[in-house]
Amino acid sequence: MIRVQSLRCQSALRVLAVAAIVLVAFAEGAFARELVVYSSRKEELIRPAIQAAEKALNVKITLFTAGAGELARRIELEKASPRGDVFIGTTAGFAELMREKGLLDTFTSPLLKEIPAEFRSPDNSWVPITARVRVLMYNSNLVKPQEAPRSYFELTDSKWKGKIAIASMGERTTVGWLAAILAVKGEEFTKKYVADLRANGLQVLKNNTEVRKAVAGGEYAVGITNHYYYLLQLQSDAKSPLGIVYPDQGPADMGTPVFSITAALIKGAKNAETGRSFLEFLLKPEGNRHLVEGEFEIPLIPGLHLPGADKGIKGLGQFKRPSLTQAQIADLEPKVERLFGSALTP
Repeated sequence: MIRVQSLRCQSALRVLAVAAIVLVAFAEGAFARELVVYSSRKEELIRPAIQAAEKALNVKITLFTAGAGELARRIELEKASPRGDVFIGTTAGFAELMREKGLLDTFTSPLLKEIPAEFRSPDNSWVPITARVRVLMYNSNLVKPQEAPRSYFELTDSKWKGKIAIASMGERTTVGWLAAILAVKGEEFTKKYVADLRANGLQVLKNNTEVRKAVAGGEYAVGITNHYYYLLQLQSDAKSPLGIVYPDQGPADMGTPVFSITAALIKGAKNAETGRSFLEFLLKPEGNRHLVEGEFEIPLIPGLHLPGADKGIKGLGQFKRPSLTQAQIADLEPKVERLFGSALTP
C-alpha cells in the first residue's frame, strides 16, 4: 500500500515536471518578436517603458545599459554585424556623433510632427522622446527664495564662493549645458566663465545624484543640475528644504537650456522592423507616459501630464530657452570636452 502511494506520488511529480517544462517553454516562446536595446539611461529609469513595450508589442526586449560613450564605441565596433537594434541616449550628443559616422538608420513617423523642430534630428537619424531642463536647485534653509540666483552667471559673484556644486562632465547634461553657453556666448566668454567659477570655489561632484543630496543636506547652497533631481529628492524626502530656479529668463538673457532623451535605430539592425515599432510606441502617449512619469521628464508630445507641476516644474511653453537646436548643442559637445574636461573633474 505504501509502495503504491509512493508510485502514485512519483507519477504525479512526473506530470507536474512535464507541465512545468511545457509552461516554461510556452513562456519563453510567448513573444512573437525580439529586440536588443542599448541604453545609457539607468536601468531602473528606463525599465517601466521597456516592460510596457514588451506587453504592448508582444516583443522580448533585451536591455544593455552603459555610458553613452561606451555604447557608441560598441556600436561602431559592431557595425559589420550589429548586435543591438536600438540606442537610447541621455542627450542628442552621441546620437549626433553616430549619425555623422553613418551608424544610424533613419526613422520617419507622422508622430514626429507633434514635437518642436528644435528637438528633432536634421535628417531623422534619431528621435527625441522626452526632455530635461538645466536648472538651479537651492537649499531654502541657506538661501531665501527672493535671494536665490536668477542667472547661471551670477554664480561667479563672491557671495556664492564655495557654495556651488555641479556634476562632472561624466554627466552628459553638464557637457550639454556648457555647449549651450558656448553656442550663445562664444568661446572666450565661456572659458572665462568656467575659470571664474572654479576660482569662486565651484565644487565638482561625481554625478547629479551627489549634487542633489549635497544641496538637500546643506553642504552647498546651490546646485547646477537637471530639474527632475529636484523631484527625486522630494520623492525621497518630502520635507527636503529645496527650491528651484529657471535661470536667465530676462529679455536679453539666453534662457534655460533643455536637452532631449534620444532614441535611434542602429544601421543594419537585425530586428529593424521591430525597432521601428518600438520607436513608434515610445512616441505615442501610451508609451511615452512611462518615460515621463517614471523619470519625471518633460513631455515633448501634447496631452501628457507634467510631473511636478504642483511643485514648480514648468512645461516647455512656460519658460524661455535658448534659440538652439539639439543638433547645434550636440555639435559643440566634443569641443566642450576638449576645452573643459580637466577643469570639471572631481
